[in-house]
Amino acid sequence: MYQVEVKRYLIEHRFHPSDGWGVTVDFDAMEMGKGGQNPPEKREIALHHRNWMEKAGVTIGPHPEYGRVDVVAEHDEYGQFLIEAEGDTSRQKEQSMYSALGQSIIMMKGQHKNFTYGLAFPDDESWIVQANKIPNHICSLLNLRLYLVSEQGVRELSGEVLNYVENKNILR
Repeated sequence: MYQVEVKRYLIEHRFHPSDGWGVTVDFDAMEMGKGGQNPPEKREIALHHRNWMEKAGVTIGPHPEYGRVDVVAEHDEYGQFLIEAEGDTSRQKEQSMYSALGQSIIMMKGQHKNFTYGLAFPDDESWIVQANKIPNHICSLLNLRLYLVSEQGVRELSGEVLNYVENKNILR
């Protein structure tokens, strides 16, 4: 699952604009299939998912206040979420996970104390292994949530136990 797909399904199942979420998504050239060595279908897949997001009411581009965060989701009742997403690439999953974690930590400047931070990964066993490397107490200290994303839905990883998020309007 490409990064753009992780973003789309995270938004579709957890932060949908029709549920009152204001969502901003940033894309880089590589995830849109431009530059580098990408499979021929990547650009078409990326455009398909980007178009879905635009039609759903997602703002595309850097967030005016938080910059190049992968997904910024804001809700009057549930607060603000700053999420870094990763997808399958030629890079090792471990390196991708560390990169996303590092980007999230850099976002954690003093003014964001009341934010929820997140990392979103494809929902498969190899990504679950990587996400489980982040200790649960660190997630608690940093107010960091780990999302496992698929076309069917979003699950939240909590310690050693997967908590199923059955209703996208309920945040646990």
